[in-house]
Amino acid sequence: MAINSYATLQAAVVNWMNRGDIAAVVPDFIALAESRIATDVRVRRMLKAATLSTVAGLGVALPTRWLEFKSLHYNGRPLEFMTPDQLAARFGDQTGEPFYYSISGDTLVFGPVPSDVFSITALYYEQLEPLETSATNWLLTSKPNLYLYAALGEASLFVKKPDHAASWASLYGGIVDAMHTEDSKATYSGAPLVVRAG
Repeated sequence: MAINSYATLQAAVVNWMNRGDIAAVVPDFIALAESRIATDVRVRRMLKAATLSTVAGLGVALPTRWLEFKSLHYNGRPLEFMTPDQLAARFGDQTGEPFYYSISGDTLVFGPVPSDVFSITALYYEQLEPLETSATNWLLTSKPNLYLYAALGEASLFVKKPDHAASWASLYGGIVDAMHTEDSKATYSGAPLVVRAG
């Protein structure tokens, strides 16, 4: 059976665990697996571009399903990151065009505080929509074993088999590492090697 949808993934977890009695809680294992994937996986197909508009005197709400910024630009210039404390110490209530940014809770904040409406070009990693609502996605169809091993690890913890959970976690981690290596090679494929003087 191909694992290419939420339903087939649920069935596979039950089959691989050989435990029909856990079927009712398999959606929980998959949700936990998705949370782990969101924490661990950063590949170019998860990138999304957006234009964020500041509001004078305020920050900007982080995009829906935002995981991490790859870059932020204002007027073609990259914004540099500061911690919230550094931002407050350096700029206080000073207003103007943004040069720096930080994240406070679910809000993107800037230094100086925006004095007007400014357009910020953002490139960020977006968490995949849950399989419970989307039924399938590109990651499940291309790497079904990633979801399966992550869910089996959660299921093994549930049935009190930590050794099995560790084995599934190891297999899952190997796929994550391979994905990042594969993504890095594809991203820089064809780029000439440049040697920089130290």
